[in-house]
Amino acid sequence: MPLIKTAGDLVALGHDLVQRGNFVEANEKYSEAARKFAKQGDMMGANIASSYAAVVAIGQQMANPMAYRIASQSLMNIGGFMMKIGLREVPANQLATELDLLATELEVLSLSPTNPQQFKDKAQALQTAAMQFRAKMTGQVLIIPELFSKTAMSGDMKAPQLMALAEEALGESLILEDPKAAAEHYQSARLWWMQAGRQDFADAASMRVRAYGRAAKCWFCGREVSGEGIHFVVMAAELTDVVKRTGEGSALPTFDPINNTIFACRGCYSAAFKLADDLAIKRTAELEVKIERELAAIRTQIRNLRGMH
Repeated sequence: MPLIKTAGDLVALGHDLVQRGNFVEANEKYSEAARKFAKQGDMMGANIASSYAAVVAIGQQMANPMAYRIASQSLMNIGGFMMKIGLREVPANQLATELDLLATELEVLSLSPTNPQQFKDKAQALQTAAMQFRAKMTGQVLIIPELFSKTAMSGDMKAPQLMALAEEALGESLILEDPKAAAEHYQSARLWWMQAGRQDFADAASMRVRAYGRAAKCWFCGREVSGEGIHFVVMAAELTDVVKRTGEGSALPTFDPINNTIFACRGCYSAAFKLADDLAIKRTAELEVKIERELAAIRTQIRNLRGMH
């Protein structure tokens, strides 16, 4: 093989490096090939090599949607050219569509809602992304997850995952005003996760269903509330048999006799917590004063002892 490699040789080397999982060096070979093609006036060859470089560059920035957008735009410039990606071949414009959808997914998943409306907006964006995957990638194995993560993923599998996340976002949008409705959305999320084959996430959603759908009566004020962990909390307590009998006949529980815990509405809990915090601060301040007095007395004794010598 000649020491000076042609642009075509460099592309072939890039393909070989991709199959071995060396994406950094593959990117270098593709980029060098693009420069050689451009120097020769072969702009189609330059565009193809640049597209390969842009695709493998994603491996170094998997969480950056802009990397996907750049690669997608580069691929759109070469239309239906059959790209050799690892052991697979795929039309450039098809891969461009996949990259755009993956970029959108990353952008939506990066959203961090802080209020109910923002959770609803995120849910809408997730639903739209799910419909796009279903409409454009059904029956197609996604190239990028397979290339970089060795994960077999199809558009059919992406859609239910995104729908599950959308239902969870809707649940969070309602938790402050309607915990039972939030529980219903998490129940829908559980079904979507099961359809996606993610039992772990389905189990996590089930826990939210139980917590958000659970109702209790506050031990302190008697207020009836729903939404464990949000509108009422569980507190450890010492419950005697006599105390336990006082709750018999109540429509909603005020305590858990098995775990020796009581239920407190968020208002009573926060008041008790704040009171305990204030008392702790007060007690700490008192101890600091006492300790400072004792230290002052010790310092005085030390000075007196030194004066005696």
